[in-house]
Amino acid sequence: MTSMSESHRGVLFIGGAGPAPEILDELIHSDDIICAADSGLDAALGAGVRPHGVVGDMDSISDRRLLEDFPEDSVREYPRDKDETDAELGLAWLRERGCRPIVLIGGGEGRLDHSLALLGLFDGEQAPSLWYTALEEIRCIDGSWTMDAPRTVSFFPVGPGPWSVVSRGLRWELDGLDWARGDASLSNRVVGSSARVDVRRGRLLAIRPIR
Repeated sequence: MTSMSESHRGVLFIGGAGPAPEILDELIHSDDIICAADSGLDAALGAGVRPHGVVGDMDSISDRRLLEDFPEDSVREYPRDKDETDAELGLAWLRERGCRPIVLIGGGEGRLDHSLALLGLFDGEQAPSLWYTALEEIRCIDGSWTMDAPRTVSFFPVGPGPWSVVSRGLRWELDGLDWARGDASLSNRVVGSSARVDVRRGRLLAIRPIR
């Protein structure tokens, strides 16, 4: 197994629609530490990516024989009746190995309850940094972020708050907004070549088309 250190980025494949293979080629780095949560193993292998670890209750995996190709100590199986989701177990596996940041791959076009559970991960203290579905890039901002044109972008507050945000270069600037849970800046856009968002307190999700 690849040597794992605190400097490595973690990537978690989860069930549900993810980016096209040509986009995944750009997203996956050669030194990433990769984990698959349950049917995320099908997604990873289908994209030509071999995970370093596989976790979950394995109730959605297409063929349990796929697990036989992995060393026993790289597979962590859990009972179906458990407190954590498979995605949470995958995040814990990566954090145990010091991975930071962590990127989610998949989870698109699935059940609404699963989507809400995945969004809830961004409310926690150790939220993922990025999430790529088949159609969207979801980015957790807790500092400064510069985005390029011309894609539209929507912003949502996450975490416990309070929130304080300023921006430059958006069609509708975020300065001075009194953010609360349930608020959003929908279908905003960059008016020049780029825009910058500074989250001074709290966290925002920025959601934009993946391409």
